[in-house]
Amino acid sequence: MTKHPKLFVSYSHDSQEHKEWVRKLSTDLRQHMGVDVILDQWDLRIGGDLSLFMEHGLCEASLVLCILSEEYVEKVNQGIHGTGFEKMIITASLLKDTSIDFIIPVIRNNLAKVLPTFLRTKIYVDFTKDEDYLDRLGELAARIYSEDIAKKPLLGESPFSDAKAMRVNALNSVAKSQYHNPEVSGSVTFDFSNNSGVFTIGSGDYEFNTHWSERGSNTIYAYKDGVLRIGYLSGVSDIPDINAIEQFDYTSRVRTIHAGEIVIWQNKQGHFAATKVISVRVKSRGAEKDELSFEYKIYD
Repeated sequence: MTKHPKLFVSYSHDSQEHKEWVRKLSTDLRQHMGVDVILDQWDLRIGGDLSLFMEHGLCEASLVLCILSEEYVEKVNQGIHGTGFEKMIITASLLKDTSIDFIIPVIRNNLAKVLPTFLRTKIYVDFTKDEDYLDRLGELAARIYSEDIAKKPLLGESPFSDAKAMRVNALNSVAKSQYHNPEVSGSVTFDFSNNSGVFTIGSGDYEFNTHWSERGSNTIYAYKDGVLRIGYLSGVSDIPDINAIEQFDYTSRVRTIHAGEIVIWQNKQGHFAATKVISVRVKSRGAEKDELSFEYKIYD
């Protein structure tokens, strides 16, 4: 994926309101997401050749955004007007190389959510509800930049690859799974005296190895080992918004964290996560076992 992926917007001129919505989406993608959008409302000048614009735009773009309104679906299926011509070019590209996954369908003004015949097997982004616009915009941007697959976990080694250590490896792999939560948010309780004090949250590029060790009653050490840096800010008791994490101090390798306080983690891929320590129980201070409970959120 290039720094500014080039995207052609294919849609039908259903109404002035629909055209304005398409321009709004295209503006957000271009101005706020860095996507080099090709849109007829900007790039097709008076006197320009519509068919030539479509052909050149579709050929130059690395991605095609098909905004599937009910009218668009009807025109495409019938092969009429500009959308029918665009469908012909897109279909030819699909037939030429079936491995190309360059079409991104978007549902808008399509209550039945019917897709054109040639796109019927594709997964779409649903922009039906205006109140969900920002969430769907983020989902669309993640698809454009292939961030939607960045969270796919790395393929681990088979625990049965070494016959001599088959049993030990298998048991070890199973044991380690209890110190990993792949979800982007959640609550964790684990024995920090095991697994070298490491608990892993997230997966793929959004994976964080959080390191902890005994400090005292209702306090614990947090280490930056396994991540790029950790951040701490005294007095913060709620998991902060992404825009507030720059206020944290990231200069120390280790921090003393009290119950109710926040630690920010930055992994080596540049992503951030926040953990809030809920409670710390220490065996050497009368507890049944060493146990840390925390809540976390991985920022997307």
